[in-house]
Amino acid sequence: MTPRPRRPPDVPALALHLGGLEKVWHGQRLDSDPLLFPHRYERPDDREAAAFLASSLAFGRVASINASLERLFAALGPHPASALRKRYGEEAGLEGFVHRWVDAGSLRPFLRAVGRTLKAEGSLGALFAAGDDGGADYVPALDRLFSVLRERTEVSTGRRTRGLTFLLPSPAQGGACKRAHLFLRWMVRSGDDDLGLWQGGGFSPARLLLPMDTHVHRISRYLGLTARPTADLRASREATAWLARIDPLDPVRFDWSLSRLGILAECVRDPRRSRCGDCAVRPVCRAASPSGRPPVLSRATGALPA
Repeated sequence: MTPRPRRPPDVPALALHLGGLEKVWHGQRLDSDPLLFPHRYERPDDREAAAFLASSLAFGRVASINASLERLFAALGPHPASALRKRYGEEAGLEGFVHRWVDAGSLRPFLRAVGRTLKAEGSLGALFAAGDDGGADYVPALDRLFSVLRERTEVSTGRRTRGLTFLLPSPAQGGACKRAHLFLRWMVRSGDDDLGLWQGGGFSPARLLLPMDTHVHRISRYLGLTARPTADLRASREATAWLARIDPLDPVRFDWSLSRLGILAECVRDPRRSRCGDCAVRPVCRAASPSGRPPVLSRATGALPA
């Protein structure tokens, strides 16, 4: 039997209901996100360094992430960028550090690489911009950034632990690299709670990709943004391309609200759909309909959200 072709999203309806979801979560629950940590600092260099570290450890349960970041930033002190430039990963207080499969033996060379970059280029942004070819998205520039950081760990390929390899991925190989794209969202966007520290030159929210973790991937499939069975780079590009039809200048503006649905268990895998309730995107959610198609497909939806 030939499978029924997937119906593409109704873009005007999707725009309307994603806009509604965005309003629900605007300015809400910063405590549920590692973005909370860079907001503690005033100086831009500290915010950039804190954002990179926080996004790098943004995997696992919220409580576990927060506990690990509290310990890391306590070790770095009030000015993490300065500490990284001076200590090169030799901070006291990290003995016995473990965040899932990242331990102190993985974390220290990672911090060393970041510190060397801050000292050599002045900022992570400067190194990133130097490797940007101006393409449609930032994947090549991310790949070059992490390549340099791997070299600066001074750990040879064969001796890199699982944790260190995880902290310094290779985005061009096709993985979602959610944490790397999350960091870029914080750096390049200036709306909502994003930091907007990287401005001018080739920095533009239009080139960002949706940070694709398992939650956002699942919800993206529910909304018809991707048909990819796994959360990978192609899925992120597919979903971002649909979102760009709504807002070509800032397609990932919806990431905050979509990710809250997963992180805060507002949207879960449940055949009974018992948590759907009055979810703002239920009218365009394929999982909310027994037929697997959006229960509402209206072309008379009014103007797109601003």
